[in-house]
Amino acid sequence: MPSTESTIETALFSRVAGLAMTRALPVAWPNVGFAKPAGGYLRATHIPNASRRLFLASNAPHQRLGLVQVDVFVPKNQGASGATEIAGQVAQHFPADLPMRADGLTVRVTKAPDIGPALADDTHWQVPVTIRYEAFA
Repeated sequence: MPSTESTIETALFSRVAGLAMTRALPVAWPNVGFAKPAGGYLRATHIPNASRRLFLASNAPHQRLGLVQVDVFVPKNQGASGATEIAGQVAQHFPADLPMRADGLTVRVTKAPDIGPALADDTHWQVPVTIRYEAFA
């Protein structure tokens, strides 16, 4: 049976993989080879946080909090609004209270995603979308 941590990640990344936007964008997954394309793409990152013990029973579930970040990359020097629109579509794909399930475990989005400030590198304009989640296991 998979660990709680990998089950949470499976639920989150399955939802990221289901992003259906006007134009399909490749996704850069953690620890998987990826050739950065000249065009747009997404990058998924799972950022687990410390678990919290809310109940007294030794076999009671722990609250597991964390973030999944989906970075939107578009070619540089094409205006900011395109990346912002895609970031908005990513955010809409993860509405507050959305349940995501894997191996009998439910992972829930705890609030509307946050769209962060844009960053520029040599070739791309990046807009981060941060999704907060919790699971009890």
